[in-house]
Amino acid sequence: MRQLKGVLLAMISSSTFGLIPLFALPAMQEGVGLDSVLFYRFAISAVVVGAYLLLRRVDLRITLKEFGTMFLLGGAYASTSLFLTASYLYIPSGVATTIHFLYPVLVTAIMIAFFKDKISLSVIIATVLAILGVYLLSSGEGEGVTSLKGLFMVLSTVVTYAIYIVGVNKSCIQHMDGLKMTFYMLFCCTIIFGANILLKGQGLDMMPNANAVVHIFLLSLIPTLVSDLTLILAIQHVGSTTAAIMGCMEPLTAVSMGVLFLGERFGLGQILGVVIVLVAVFIVILSSHPGHFSMKRLIPAFMKIRK
Repeated sequence: MRQLKGVLLAMISSSTFGLIPLFALPAMQEGVGLDSVLFYRFAISAVVVGAYLLLRRVDLRITLKEFGTMFLLGGAYASTSLFLTASYLYIPSGVATTIHFLYPVLVTAIMIAFFKDKISLSVIIATVLAILGVYLLSSGEGEGVTSLKGLFMVLSTVVTYAIYIVGVNKSCIQHMDGLKMTFYMLFCCTIIFGANILLKGQGLDMMPNANAVVHIFLLSLIPTLVSDLTLILAIQHVGSTTAAIMGCMEPLTAVSMGVLFLGERFGLGQILGVVIVLVAVFIVILSSHPGHFSMKRLIPAFMKIRK
């Protein structure tokens, strides 16, 4: 039951995370700058969680070591949010989020290299397929798809998000209450983006109209608060690797929202790239359940059917 709960939480997290462009892009089109959007996003969600915890009289005290760890991980999460949201200005949101979805491969690699997780044929095949999928996505049709600046931004999020996921599971904060950890993570991101605005000296953009207020409020709650809380809980239930690879709903959500609401179009290359990336992820998901799936058993079985 704990395993199933963790998988469901990871799917909710990835589904809601994929909604970022649906709320962020309209707010920026209304005239709210990227830095201000990100500050509002985390500040509002941190206030909501903080108020809830205070009403419940939850003890919010943490050690200096825990706060330092939270701040470093918050920096990784903030960088992910900054570069992923900025990449939407250069490449279609569906492409950006799908490339970002390579982070499960890096999470798996980190767990193997530093925490002695065993590598398997399934993981190797999934890695090769994921790289092929990204190639198709980045070199296919669609306006702005081949923007090197956009690609660099979104590829950097693969690294920062992988560090964040592994850090939540393998650092001194791994046993902290999920809601309390979510508050401090959002609070640290708020500090980082607030400092960013102050250092640039550009000031905080005001909300130009009710439409921008609604989009930023929804951005703060759904793909921020809900997504981060369910991700943290998922990592605590099933670990970094499984939580990462269960993010298969993320590119599907982003692609669907981009096509349905943002007027983005995908050519055959992008569609094939999405399919290949998802196949790679499902291979890792299925291979994580010993006895249910094995590439070594699948290949001979396939050859037998062919005969």
